[in-house]
Formats: sequence, C-alpha cells, structure tokens
Amino acid sequence: MAGVIVETADAVGWVTLDRPEQRNALDLDARLELTESFRALDADPAIRVVVLTGAGTSFCAGTDLSGPQDPEHPLAKDPQRLAQPLDDFTKPLIAAVNGAAAGGGFELALAADLRVATPFAKFLLPELSIGSLPGSGGTQRIFSALPSAIAGELLFAGRVLSAEDALRFGLVSDIHPVGVFVERVGELADRIASNAPLSLIAAKRAARVARDGDGSGLALERSLWAQLAASHDREEGRAAFREKRPPRFEGR
Repeated sequence: MAGVIVETADAVGWVTLDRPEQRNALDLDARLELTESFRALDADPAIRVVVLTGAGTSFCAGTDLSGPQDPEHPLAKDPQRLAQPLDDFTKPLIAAVNGAAAGGGFELALAADLRVATPFAKFLLPELSIGSLPGSGGTQRIFSALPSAIAGELLFAGRVLSAEDALRFGLVSDIHPVGVFVERVGELADRIASNAPLSLIAAKRAARVARDGDGSGLALERSLWAQLAASHDREEGRAAFREKRPPRFEGR
C-alpha cells in the first residue's frame, strides 16, 4: 500500500502513515488503506496491540487539502470520520507521535488509548481558521484528554501544544529521544502484548465507555461538521489554505 505501511512483530502491529512529502496528510486513497489495515489487524488473532506512527518528521497533518476531491470517489459523498478505523478497532492502540499532529492527525492521536511522543511532537486543531470544525472526535476527546481551559485554547484559539506541555498536562505518557523512540515504543507495546488477549479487549471496551460515554457527543460533532461542510466559509477557508492567503469569511 502506497500511503500506509503495515508491519508485524510477534503480537505487535505497526501502522505507519507513509506520505512524508505531504506531512502524512491522508488523501481519500490513504484513508481507505487505513481502514483496510486496521480491519485486517483487528481480525488477526496473533495481534494484541497496534502502534500508529508517521514516516519522516511528521505524525499526520490530517486530511489532505492540497487539491480538490474527486466527486466520483466512494468516500466523497459520505466520508466517514477520519478516525473511524481507530474507533472501530477493538484492541489497545498506541499513538507514537513523532512530529506534528495537526487537525485530523491530532484527532487520530486522541482516538488512541495512549500516546507517547518525541521532543519534536506538537499538537494543534486549526479547523476553525479554515471555516470548518474538528469532525473526528476532536471537540469531544480534547476535553477529556486535557484541562478544560487548555483544551478550549487549542480548540477556539488554535494554540499549538508542545511535547513538553503535552507531557505536563497528561496528553502523552512519555517523551523519548528520537534515537531510541521506536525502541521505547516497542518496549511499551511488548508490555501491553504480554497480557491476556481477552482481558485486553475487555479493558479497552470499558475504557472506551469511560472516555466517550454513549457516543452522543461524537454524533453531535459530526452533525455540526456536516452543516459547516456545506457552508461558503468552509469552501473559502480551504481555497485560502491552498492559495496561501488569509481567508475572507462572510458568516454564511
């Protein structure tokens, strides 16, 4: 697969977003690959835990906004949430954040069960600046992952959270130097994988309820995202992003 690399080592699966020239932003084809990859790993009884990371120096820049979407693409009419493959995954998931996690990329990290980072990781939700809304769990999970005031500043003001602050506020559990990052993440994954597989799945189900509740907040978020998706301001925001100019919002 061109946009996603899947590797396995004993009971650990590694999913690497592999579009480094695009900062691992996901186009529609890569999103399909991500879905297929997580389905396959979920169905593999030998896999007990999965690590999600990015190739190069970025974790993920979210959805690829560099070009127009193909209206004939199967995801164009009714795109699922970017993090849906992770939400559907029944086994423990580690986000190994090796660089910037922006927009939907941050939402992928939030959908993981735990996060570790390099010193170069950073986290941001820039959607409001382009006339959109985090539509893959960002408005919901950020408030359970961070103190309310900090989460609000990221959501409403576009604050960029450094790796150090992410550790201080508990968004990530550890920061590891780049030179030993993969090794340390692998050690964590191995510790998780040493547990009983049915217990891991049961623990994840319970933890998901504690984190996401009944899912009604995620449904509301997606409904609001869909309303904004049809707005003039969102179209203008995406155009301004591609053309590298300030957007001219009109409130419609």
